[in-house]
Amino acid sequence: MPTKAPRASNLELLRILCMLLIIGDHLTGQGGIADYSTLPSSFVFCLIGCGSRIACTVFVLVGSWFMCEQPFKTRRPLSLWLSLWLYTVPVTLLCRLAGLDVSLGALRWAVFPAGTRQLWFISDYLVLLLCVPLLNRLLHGLPRRAHKGVLLVLAVPLVVYPTVFGQDGILGDTAWMFLYDYLLAAYLRRWPDNRLSRLLNRPAAALVLGLGLPLANTAIRAVLEYRGATDSKAFQYIAYYRTALGALPGLLAALALFHFFKNLDLGSNRFINGLAGTTLGVYILHQVPVLRDYLWNGIFHAQAHHGSAAYTLLVIVLTFAGCAAIDTLRTRFIMQPLQRSRAFTALCAKGDALAAEIEKQSD
Repeated sequence: MPTKAPRASNLELLRILCMLLIIGDHLTGQGGIADYSTLPSSFVFCLIGCGSRIACTVFVLVGSWFMCEQPFKTRRPLSLWLSLWLYTVPVTLLCRLAGLDVSLGALRWAVFPAGTRQLWFISDYLVLLLCVPLLNRLLHGLPRRAHKGVLLVLAVPLVVYPTVFGQDGILGDTAWMFLYDYLLAAYLRRWPDNRLSRLLNRPAAALVLGLGLPLANTAIRAVLEYRGATDSKAFQYIAYYRTALGALPGLLAALALFHFFKNLDLGSNRFINGLAGTTLGVYILHQVPVLRDYLWNGIFHAQAHHGSAAYTLLVIVLTFAGCAAIDTLRTRFIMQPLQRSRAFTALCAKGDALAAEIEKQSD
């Protein structure tokens, strides 16, 4: 029986860096620590919070790169849903028992967390995972020209319109963009001789786009924040380009970073791979609605360190490390026993069989 090849750590390292960027944006946007009163401070805090949406796109691209060429595994969406539920319910109940302000609505949300936009990335990523069998059926045997045509047609409402007008189009829901990222990643993997891949496979070009575009956005935003021009049309575009998944600057930056790290040769590092495996758990835990305000200002007292870039970076690292440690323990003592249970394995077997039926109907 052939042994399974060790997992390369290049894209795993990228996932870790992306989660740090996401935490940085959440802290500066939610914690009251950011200071835009001077130009240097404005630049630093804009830089710390510049990459969260790029990071979200990278997460989708990494997952899509592998899923488009692999059989569907029910284990993925089921494990993610369990992770979501096993964080939101216990954490919300613990916050209620600890005396924090937890409303009845918050308790209701904790029981049904995937149905709202409070943890939008997880909800939309679950939608993508459930759509994978249908997407793979669509892609199976699809000629290159037709695949490219689908991407070009969908790019009009999902990429072109948002980029030109600085606002969402008729397909503004982020779930649509996740589906587009999946189709795009599948195209880039199946036909690697395309012009975009040839460009981004050049390390220098990938770095220029992957770092240069966010830095340019950061510099312009910092100046506008410092000058108080947040009501201007220019700021509207800059702010939108930073947060919109479909805006071309962010999409190009995500693709560039993905290609740069994909082409790195880091071998297989167990520590990096293990830490990367906690990233979605870290995302969920530090953004449970009833906890996040207490995390930033009840535990770390972010507002008391207003304007301190060094403390901001420290909180980012400590948040990641603490949540990763909790997620490691949760995985070992709760998730792994659940995944070995008869109910879990039986449900996965039925889901995999159904997905196989859906995918093979294109043959």
